[in-house]
Amino acid sequence: LLTRIVAAAALAAAAAVLVLPTASAQRPKTWNTSLVGHLNPGGGFTGDVWVHGGTAYLGAWGLGRRCPTHGVRAIDATNPARPRIVSRFARFPGTTSEDVWVGAVSTPSFSGDLAAVGIQRCTAPSRRFGGLALFDVTRPARPRLLARLATHSHTRGVHELSVVQRADGRVLAFVSVPHSLQATERRKGDVRVVDVSNPRRPREVADWDVRRDAPATVRRRLTQRGHSELLAHSVAPYDSGRKAFVSHWDAGTVLLGLDDPARPRYLGRTAFPPRAFGNAHSGAFNEAAPNVFVQNDEVGDFYHSGIEGAWGFQRIWDVSDPAHPVALGRVATASSVPARDGRIRHDGFYSVHNNVFVGDVEIVSWYSDGVRIVDLSDPRRPRPVGHFVPPPARDPQRFWVAPNGNHRFPLVWGVAVSGGLVYASDVNSGLWIFRSNALAGTAG
Repeated sequence: LLTRIVAAAALAAAAAVLVLPTASAQRPKTWNTSLVGHLNPGGGFTGDVWVHGGTAYLGAWGLGRRCPTHGVRAIDATNPARPRIVSRFARFPGTTSEDVWVGAVSTPSFSGDLAAVGIQRCTAPSRRFGGLALFDVTRPARPRLLARLATHSHTRGVHELSVVQRADGRVLAFVSVPHSLQATERRKGDVRVVDVSNPRRPREVADWDVRRDAPATVRRRLTQRGHSELLAHSVAPYDSGRKAFVSHWDAGTVLLGLDDPARPRYLGRTAFPPRAFGNAHSGAFNEAAPNVFVQNDEVGDFYHSGIEGAWGFQRIWDVSDPAHPVALGRVATASSVPARDGRIRHDGFYSVHNNVFVGDVEIVSWYSDGVRIVDLSDPRRPRPVGHFVPPPARDPQRFWVAPNGNHRFPLVWGVAVSGGLVYASDVNSGLWIFRSNALAGTAG
């Protein structure tokens, strides 16, 4: 297939800019990838995807009156060519379960496979449960609820989460509760640290927020941004749980020290240029170069303000010195930033969303540009090595409509890698499993 790298004039000031090749929206497109399996669970509104022990876990989205409460779908993928649903769980009425983490945990209180699910109310305030739900999924076909930990009734609940078992044996869940700081009149920050070493009795040990807890000099610099623009969208541990990064929207990615998890310590942040749109949504560290961080700046609708004038893209950072991150470059698709013709696409949503790494190969969900695969062995010269774009599909809930009125498009939310295969969740068409030549010989 013909591929091309387009130099985007609007991004030319970056240290290095990679623009990934465009794929046709007319049918599924593959480059250095091949389809293995597909499962559409029906109903649309698919959320994130996680894979553990031969089982894929699909989250579910919802908002307002469009709240189907699909819950988490546990999908047997031991035969990846024929995935099948074996159970559904975390189906709390009037809620979504879009983010899920699953892993093996061993503590004096629990030994087995633990699932942590972020539960959000479709509307808030509400008396319905919103917060962190923990399940025993040692037998994926028979998940068992272990405990729930609620957030404030005026927040929607837990938006994104991640879990780590540290060298000291403690199992910590890092969860984001967007807009918590405002909802609780500054009593609770958007970032929560929860000890789930005993998942039957989860215990919040800390809350944090850049608007309240960062050094005064940092807080003063952020006063030009509104409070709603400084929410904590996601939080995840790194350095074996000794540190965490917070995607704090227009405040950038905030790096925290966690020598004492009960007292998160500000280390630094990746700041945006003065007129940039911002929206630090998520990110991931390069496994082969642990000081290289790739930040996903999500823009869910095309905008004309700011200096980029584009959909969301990636910024690459060297965080060897957390107090002074160094910009290395950017990654974008030809649909998400103006190319030589000065245009971007409006027949879908062409922002970056989430990413994972296998070694120095990055796998990125890019909404209507599908899954993009990038070699970051040289972070100053990222190199595209593959893509997989699901076929266009209509949203069964009739919610997602492209800016130009189009109703049929790919919309890849999340990605995961296991056993050398890539698992991608498309909001409209479900789970896609494919092989990437760039991952040949890896266990994922």
